[in-house]
Amino acid sequence: MTTTIGSILKQTRKAQKLTQKTVATGICSQAMLSAIEHDKYIPNVALTLALCRRLGLSLETLSLAENYAISQTADLNAKLDRLCNAHEYEALLAFLQSPTTSAAIATAAQTEAYYYYLSIAEYQTHHQSALMHIQLALAQRSAGTPLTVLDRLSFATKAVIEATAGQKKAADRDFSTAFEELETTAYAPNLNSLFYLHAYTAYKAGDYLACANQLQAGIDFATAHGSHYMLANDYYLLASATQKLKDADTQREASQRAVIFKELFGDTIFHDF
Repeated sequence: MTTTIGSILKQTRKAQKLTQKTVATGICSQAMLSAIEHDKYIPNVALTLALCRRLGLSLETLSLAENYAISQTADLNAKLDRLCNAHEYEALLAFLQSPTTSAAIATAAQTEAYYYYLSIAEYQTHHQSALMHIQLALAQRSAGTPLTVLDRLSFATKAVIEATAGQKKAADRDFSTAFEELETTAYAPNLNSLFYLHAYTAYKAGDYLACANQLQAGIDFATAHGSHYMLANDYYLLASATQKLKDADTQREASQRAVIFKELFGDTIFHDF
């Protein structure tokens, strides 16, 4: 079955136990939302963005399909899961920095997961040590062994942090590592996040075409594996990138027309406004 924006909106709405009327109010008619969900009407970019925002989707937030254990204590892992899924990054940072939490870490895999989440919490709360802690996460993996899903997520996260700091070459290198031999890797839903993180980085850098291309690759990857995870976020970011591309096309067209009119009629172009 082909995954569409309509099916994604419907799935997300039902997961939140919201009625069509609640989601549509102030945005469009309930009948139009129903038509969108049943693939009888394709929403434009503005409508897609409005519906995604109503459903709580954003460019900034990302939840894993399944979180990783940081200890052998069920209560601590459950709290981690809750804080991550709620995007409560300040609380997550305080939880991870608690002596009780760090004392419960028992294995290298748990240590890697711990530093991974610590870097995420620090990045989201603008702490400078995010890069150091994602490097510590990657230091836990054994050299020469196949990349685990968490390894790939850590490399992608490191790339996002580097890109934010203007370290484009380092970011490109780490994204390349994150995607290395992905086609031969056993599938896990969390792998869908790699495409989103790469696309998000391109979006923040203003490369909206690369963003759109990466998202389309991510959508194809997820649907090829029968997964819906991350598709709502993918479509939302794709709509935003498409909107930016449309604006860029409009600006380019206007600039070209200005030059034509200047050449044809000798019009003066005023740049100070």
